[in-house]
Amino acid sequence: MSYARIAALAALLLCSGPARAQMPEVMMDPLEPRVGDIVRLSLRLPAGVKTGEATLAGRTVPGFETGGLLNVYLGIDLDVKPGVHEVSYVMGAERGSLPLTIKDRKFESESLEVAPEYAEPDKKTQARIDREAKELDEIWSRVTRERLWGKAFVRPLAGELGSSFGLRRVFNKQPRSPHAGLDIKAPIGAEVFATNRGTVALARDLFFTGNTVIIDHGLGLYTIYAHLSRIDVDAGAPVERAARIGLVGATGRVTGPHLHWGVKVVGARVDPATLPGMLM
Repeated sequence: MSYARIAALAALLLCSGPARAQMPEVMMDPLEPRVGDIVRLSLRLPAGVKTGEATLAGRTVPGFETGGLLNVYLGIDLDVKPGVHEVSYVMGAERGSLPLTIKDRKFESESLEVAPEYAEPDKKTQARIDREAKELDEIWSRVTRERLWGKAFVRPLAGELGSSFGLRRVFNKQPRSPHAGLDIKAPIGAEVFATNRGTVALARDLFFTGNTVIIDHGLGLYTIYAHLSRIDVDAGAPVERAARIGLVGATGRVTGPHLHWGVKVVGARVDPATLPGMLM
């Protein structure tokens, strides 16, 4: 679908009558995203304005300018209810809002048996889990307002896909949080690469995800690489697109070797397959 047609459809959704002429030129891609998707919002910037931001479901994401457009990648979290939601935006002195229709998405479920300590941790282990959860929340809340990537995102390694994004999981007969990423099957020692340019936000062992690397790509977008057998980068270091960051392993809560690959946008859990430019 052409840019002009998408903009025209979006304009019809936004308003009618005399107010239509006052609305900014708008593009949504996709027009009706699903729960767990990343959606690109593009708005024509007012004259002389180069920056702006948009908010969806309480998460504010800064954008970047290209060709007079403000581009914002918004994440639709797994817990967002399908239906019509409001996206608000700020571009200099200009403020407004527009509707975004979020479509439902059906997720599969699976039951797994894991070591008892991963299903029913003791007090000491639970204290560690709580500390790590707080640390991760602090990372997701930090928004680098600069876009650190310039090219399309790529897969971190080749391999058959395992557990899917959004999978509803039951560990040792106890329901747990949905699977907030994609699993890629690979043998221990297979090389893992950064999906795009960024800065390493975390590189160490965590209870559930084992040896873990988190990369900040700017604009609130982070990628996660978990269960590694070895980490080859340090926290705070810059990393280039397709640079090796570690090796596949089976550390943390796993039933076999694989890479868990996750993405968050200002804390929203989103499908890696919907990263900008991603070809799965």
